[in-house]
Amino acid sequence: MISADEALQIVLDNVSPLGVERVAMVDALGRMLAEEIRSSRDIPGFDNSAMDGYAVRAADIASASESNPVRLAVVETVGAGQIPTRRVKAGEAVRTMTGAPIAEGADAIIQVERTRGGGDSVEILAPAEARSFIRPRGEDLKLGQLVMSVGKRLTPADLGMLASVNRAMVEVNRRPRVAIVATGDELVDVDQPPVGAQVVNSSAYALAGATLECGGLPTILKVARDERDEITARLAEAMTFDVVLSTGGVSVGQFDHVKGALDALGMKQLFHGVAQRPGRPLKFGTCGYRPIFGLPGNPVSTLVCFYLYARPAILKMGGRRDVGLPRVRARCGVDIKIAKDLTEFVRVKLARDGDQIVATPTGNQGSGILSSMSLSDGLLIGPAATNLLEKGAQAMVLLVGGTETLGADAGGAVTEDTLFTSRRQSH
Repeated sequence: MISADEALQIVLDNVSPLGVERVAMVDALGRMLAEEIRSSRDIPGFDNSAMDGYAVRAADIASASESNPVRLAVVETVGAGQIPTRRVKAGEAVRTMTGAPIAEGADAIIQVERTRGGGDSVEILAPAEARSFIRPRGEDLKLGQLVMSVGKRLTPADLGMLASVNRAMVEVNRRPRVAIVATGDELVDVDQPPVGAQVVNSSAYALAGATLECGGLPTILKVARDERDEITARLAEAMTFDVVLSTGGVSVGQFDHVKGALDALGMKQLFHGVAQRPGRPLKFGTCGYRPIFGLPGNPVSTLVCFYLYARPAILKMGGRRDVGLPRVRARCGVDIKIAKDLTEFVRVKLARDGDQIVATPTGNQGSGILSSMSLSDGLLIGPAATNLLEKGAQAMVLLVGGTETLGADAGGAVTEDTLFTSRRQSH
């Protein structure tokens, strides 16, 4: 068997970003930008007021104070979206709303709070420096300025920037379409109560959620019963997708037909079996550009293998460069027994203790106990060289429970990496 690091490297070496598609800007959130964006104009396109107040000549009000106000004639009122029609001359002011253009001749805005009156004339109660409360043309972006580079993951603020430069459509990396194929006579769907030896097909829904979370487009195909022809037919259907995730049938039991079906469909096997727990029977190969993951049938093994191997592949295919799970260093809150000679991924809860993070197992670590994943914040990496992590020992934890903010206040910043037993970045 190969190591977890070797398995991940093989996966990443055999996937590439998919093609580019043009989508509506409002549908691009979280997508990877595939084109360079430059500003089509100065933004804002004119000097404008940062406050409600009066556009004035700073020299006119240099001596103004509450005890010695300066009276100016108000010659016009300009709101946001309006263009001033009057030039400000000595002794004059233009009532100007926030965001409205600055009238010619004016070189400052005096806030309305520093004035009195305000009909045909206004008393100014304080001086203003030149350019006070004026937002200059091009303060945000200049014509031709680089706004976003290729490879940026688009955020809500980015959508606003795209709108501001009139980019209603944008080129992004295509999201991988992921087929999920569950196999087994014992499986029933979520709306069917299990009877006898039946179990609900929970792994398929966990995989669908995990796929959506990392930017893939999941489709759960009909369960394939433990018959070679049916498994082959379902996997053939899955081959029309970009990524294939199958669950179960990858061991060596009498009814484990996935290997034969994949061989018949032309899959090139790259490894079968990883020195880890849970998930040792993991199978991986390719058919053309398409990665195929033969995930173990136990629900914890299925989801752990997804996070460790399928997630990085889907992210890379969608154009992401940071494909590793976020991770933090944590202190073991109790003695943690692990499997010797295997890299064990222990489901743990994380808590702050002063300036450190403490990791405690979620309970029974059996590969069929899905609640151990539901309760967890992360996967603690148990090294193969030992069978015990003593209380107080330091370990790395891969974050899977949305707890990335833990690292800011406890034990240092959250980091990104891919390999599990090395700090070397994968490429």
